[in-house]
Amino acid sequence: MTAAGIALALFAWTLFWMLAANRITKRFDEWRAEQAAAGIAIGYESFEVKGWPFGWRVTVANPSAKGAGAAAWEWSGERLVAYADPRDLSHLALRLPGTQKARFGSGDLAADLALRAADPQGAIVFDEGGRIARLDLEFEAAELASNFTSEPLAARRLALTLAPHRPDNPTHATDTLDVALRANAVRLPVPAPALAALGRDIASLELDARVLGRIAGTKLAEALATWRDEGGTLDIRRLAVSWGALYLTGDGTLALDEQNRPMGAASARIAGYGETIDALAQSGAIPPTAGALMKVAMNFLARIDPLSGNRQTVTVPVSAQDGVVSVERFKLFRVPPLKLD
Repeated sequence: MTAAGIALALFAWTLFWMLAANRITKRFDEWRAEQAAAGIAIGYESFEVKGWPFGWRVTVANPSAKGAGAAAWEWSGERLVAYADPRDLSHLALRLPGTQKARFGSGDLAADLALRAADPQGAIVFDEGGRIARLDLEFEAAELASNFTSEPLAARRLALTLAPHRPDNPTHATDTLDVALRANAVRLPVPAPALAALGRDIASLELDARVLGRIAGTKLAEALATWRDEGGTLDIRRLAVSWGALYLTGDGTLALDEQNRPMGAASARIAGYGETIDALAQSGAIPPTAGALMKVAMNFLARIDPLSGNRQTVTVPVSAQDGVVSVERFKLFRVPPLKLD
């Protein structure tokens, strides 16, 4: 190619890049207006499109979002960097450097969170109406502070996926939100007394769940009451925890009773149950006599399981009823009602 041809190609590409950058900026302004109409306020200090000549990199300084509705959520960050393809703005790759702050809920579920990570990244997928269809977040070397604990939780890797569904006429059997959580090498703040015997280090945690039922109301208490009274449930499709000697996998269904206490039933496959029961008994979390009876019953039911590293594994029912969590017929601990106002 001649020098003139190269110059012409470069000019054409630069023109296309500028037009595409303008399209990205215009689409962002349109999306902000759409979100405002839906009750979500999007704020920022500056919005820049850079990356010429290799692509389009959007940098948003001091981004924030605030949503109305039951959860009354807020989010803010120091910076958001998105990598956009103007031919398809339904998918954005993200980086979230700095501290991410979030606030949502009320009563016992009111949360103030602050998250920092060495490698914060993610992706957003939008539906045809410009609403978020899926949010994927992944953080390496993460540290999460909250109003629930005096020190932060740390994790080598923390990954979260949220996929909201917006059906026109949801019933108690309608999937309204999918949630997936993955965490590795978690260092807990000081655990609750009932769990302190297991230690502060969780090797791995996996959760796949979905919320079934209508969520409606202007306050969290109203929304949960509607969801509860119409038969809404939390369907736990998979829970897997490796915590000290304990390795647990299970699935089940949870709901709220009339006093806003968790109720439901699940099935759990447990390896390392003997060491776990001993630790709970030694810490005073359960009476020693009850612990000894639990071990006898579980030893009778246990089988060698290749999926648990050829360890003795027992499959047991877990239930929550009237504020009491039980394994088999043994009561473990009580759960107080949630205060939502």
